[in-house]
Amino acid sequence: MSAITGIFYRDGRKVDPDQMKKMNDRLSHRGKDGSAIWCQGSVGLGHQMLWTTPESLHEKLPFHDEKAGLVITADARIDNRKELSQELSIEDKEDVSDSYFILKSYEKWGEKCPEYLLGDFAFAIWDENEEKLFCARDHMGVKPFYYYLDDEMFVFGTEIKALFCVLEIPKKLNEIKIADYLLYMFNDKEITFYEDIYRIPNAYYMIIHSNKTILNRYWELDINKEIKFNSNEEYAAKFKEIFFEAVKCRLRSYSQIGSLLSGGLDSSSIVCTASEINKGKENNIVTFSAVFDEVPQCDERQYINEVLSKTSVESHFIHADQFSPLCNYKEFFWHFDQPFYAPNLFMHWKLFEKANEKGLNIILDGFDGDTTIQRNNRYAVDLTINLHFRTLYKELKTLSENSNKNLITLFTERVIGPLVPEFIKGNILSKQNFLFSKWNRNIKYEFLNNEFLENFDVIERYQIFYENKLNNANTYKKYHHFRLNSGSFQFVLELADSISGVFSIEPRYPFFDKRLLEFCLALPNNQKHQLNLDRLILRKTMDDILPSKIQWRLKKSNLSPNFERGLLLFEKKKILNLLNDNDLIRNYTNSNYLEETIKHIGTNNFDHLSLINIWKILTLNLWLKETKNDLKINHKK
Repeated sequence: MSAITGIFYRDGRKVDPDQMKKMNDRLSHRGKDGSAIWCQGSVGLGHQMLWTTPESLHEKLPFHDEKAGLVITADARIDNRKELSQELSIEDKEDVSDSYFILKSYEKWGEKCPEYLLGDFAFAIWDENEEKLFCARDHMGVKPFYYYLDDEMFVFGTEIKALFCVLEIPKKLNEIKIADYLLYMFNDKEITFYEDIYRIPNAYYMIIHSNKTILNRYWELDINKEIKFNSNEEYAAKFKEIFFEAVKCRLRSYSQIGSLLSGGLDSSSIVCTASEINKGKENNIVTFSAVFDEVPQCDERQYINEVLSKTSVESHFIHADQFSPLCNYKEFFWHFDQPFYAPNLFMHWKLFEKANEKGLNIILDGFDGDTTIQRNNRYAVDLTINLHFRTLYKELKTLSENSNKNLITLFTERVIGPLVPEFIKGNILSKQNFLFSKWNRNIKYEFLNNEFLENFDVIERYQIFYENKLNNANTYKKYHHFRLNSGSFQFVLELADSISGVFSIEPRYPFFDKRLLEFCLALPNNQKHQLNLDRLILRKTMDDILPSKIQWRLKKSNLSPNFERGLLLFEKKKILNLLNDNDLIRNYTNSNYLEETIKHIGTNNFDHLSLINIWKILTLNLWLKETKNDLKINHKK
């Protein structure tokens, strides 16, 4: 986890080295092991170095290959060095950096070079021969890339704040992004909370000339690909091979590696696999876990201890029930440059803080292995569509026995519900009150300002970017594909990157390995889910590696009770203050809803959905307060 910066004056102006230094300095927290810039004419590139791999100790960025006429700056970890060394005739040794492999890949394959790379990366290459800038971002968007573009200049950086060091770039609020944020709709992978500040989406490259710009996708998951083996054992063996490699390549480090450990199937599988790979080595994995003495229904300590007893890892804990969900929020707003939705983000902050105290700068994370292998969403729908009623009955009967719900309820939830289009459910659920009678809108919009909904075509945007795509994902595999392409992953990865950057830590995600994603999507459905056991192939693969108590557990704890308790215990005053301190959000939210909802705090009418809506409004209001002095807001009329 380093940082990159850059300026390309398309109008031919010369880059001021002092300007580049300011951009680098603004991101100095991300790279404590060195800072450098390269400037030539109208182009400047910058880099903040954080050593993470053995090869990075020898890396100097930006790097200028004068013979090839190429200059690169990169925040990257390349996992297929061995294959690239053969293709590019480069020796795979410690003093050859990952960025050099990227540069030589571009020299050989040009704009197709990202197709040949495995790993996490965001980079920019100035091509002196063709006078163009080539930029790319990794397959899932682990490494961030923000930019500003107009006819006169292209400015980029790992964090938005670096861009604002260029004074010509305005800080204008993007109210469309506010609508997306309040509806928890992140499928637009390009826009940010600032007008004219964008992100290169995951799996895209961008080419910037003085007079034209190209943005193209270089990779996407193939929904039509199918994998067929002769036995369950063959599927499990291949999955194990890919999963072990996904973990192993993320263990490449010059120092000790840490891992988050929740006690769930995904993080436990990573820790046990890493421990198995590292068996016999002096430095084993160091784990970091959240525990909950005051909210026992959230506590996973019994499962965490199962992993600790099976491995020789060094473990550390934070007591997550002792912190507010808004702890450190001002610091985080500065680092992320945007508001945050994630209610449990504070736990990552505290876990990374603890890892930093222990001197670690690499953390493995089992984030959303659920989606990579696909939990049971839409499986019952697929069985119904394909007329597999006997299997459907067995699935629902087993689930009924484990959930205390009858078969009719489960059939309604798992089959009828997903098959009914959103607009029909919306009409059924709409509240016929004075605010919504004109449009008969779904209650999901009731906390938003009516004029805001209309001026920005919020409902239509939500339908285009989310509901229509969701309705088309009407089979198990289509839904899996829809989820893997969700923009929420990119957004959460950007959030996590901002937190890790505070503590000079590089997060690594084995479940977001390109090879593993492609394999899991192509698997037959019955390898992912069977008899109410989700992520079936991972469970089978973990024989003799994962404690059986975790391997075959049916449920995992819900962290909502800790969030609800923490917000109301520590931040009730901030919530109540929204009634009198809502000038900044008045144009976006429904004041009547706010007043009525807050009035019911602590009663049976104040449910989890109400709290989530208040949370979104509260975090947005706090961010606007923090940035109001230098943020330009032009409300659309």
